[in-house]
Amino acid sequence: MPIRGRRNRRFVVEDATVEYRKHSALPFLGGSPRVSPLINLSVGGLQFVSADLYEPGQRLDLKVMIPSAFRALSVRGEVVWAKRIVDRDTYRTGVHFLEPSAEDISLLRSLEERYWAIADERKREMEELIARRYPLHREPTPEGEPARVYEDAAEQALAAPPGPPPQPMPVAEPLPAAQPAPGPAPAPPPPPPLPVAELLPQPAEEPAEAAPKLDLPIPIPLYDLVAGLETRADAGLLLQGVPKCQIVLPGITDRDCFALEIHDNTMRHSGTPSFDRGDVVVFSPNVPARSGDLAFVITHEGGIFRQIFFDANNTVRLRPLNSWYPEQRFHRGEVQGLWKLIAKFESFLTK
Repeated sequence: MPIRGRRNRRFVVEDATVEYRKHSALPFLGGSPRVSPLINLSVGGLQFVSADLYEPGQRLDLKVMIPSAFRALSVRGEVVWAKRIVDRDTYRTGVHFLEPSAEDISLLRSLEERYWAIADERKREMEELIARRYPLHREPTPEGEPARVYEDAAEQALAAPPGPPPQPMPVAEPLPAAQPAPGPAPAPPPPPPLPVAELLPQPAEEPAEAAPKLDLPIPIPLYDLVAGLETRADAGLLLQGVPKCQIVLPGITDRDCFALEIHDNTMRHSGTPSFDRGDVVVFSPNVPARSGDLAFVITHEGGIFRQIFFDANNTVRLRPLNSWYPEQRFHRGEVQGLWKLIAKFESFLTK
């Protein structure tokens, strides 16, 4: 429920993390970035677990990694409070955003609507889990501290006129190559003498039988997060991202396939198939998907792994296997890409 003094509703994003460091005009002065769990999020700010105690007013460069989105949320924020977690040397830190972009606000609004569509029982379960995992010391609030924590920077960013597009950097013209001074051309060296074996007649070689061509497995890029989508005339839709590694699975020779690691429990249930955290799923654009198949789908809200159904009126329905989560419906024209599931690699380390 909304908290008095805040204009934006708080919501929880499971398995999301925050990469953070001090803001500085020179990036190397801000120190090495650290990664910590995200506690909750809103259109105006966020709360995360910090290994450092920051004073109010400290500005941070933040990068929020959201498993269900195909791009990260990169934004600048300002610390408004920090409280130590019980029996730990870490802190729950509240930050409000400074001039987020309209694209970031659109992503936050989409995540907010997705969270508030979850059943109330599931919301309480997620909030109770956070309260048990990161309990706070109950200390009295100092006098004179403002009650309002988050500013409505979202509306300010939307109302701000767009700035001029960046001008391309001038490209320096290459210098002409230095011409060698004219002079007599050197005489070519004499040809080396032929070896004796080449002077003798050679027996005719019999043609060798062609070796059978084998379809060897190819390395498959494993993405921790899909960063974007690119359209090419010669290759169709291509995913953009930084692969964390490459894997080889027997029997898979599709050079256009890719793999993703599961980071949440939206596709876990008591039946078969079921997908848990740490499992690796492989998708291919060259296998047609039918209604009821499992696939990785990209819409304007991001990339998501779901069971797909092609309903009437050009409606695409995305259903999670975990009944705690709601279905999503899109018009067929809103689906930017679709890759069918062709393989699953189960991780026994997380079981």
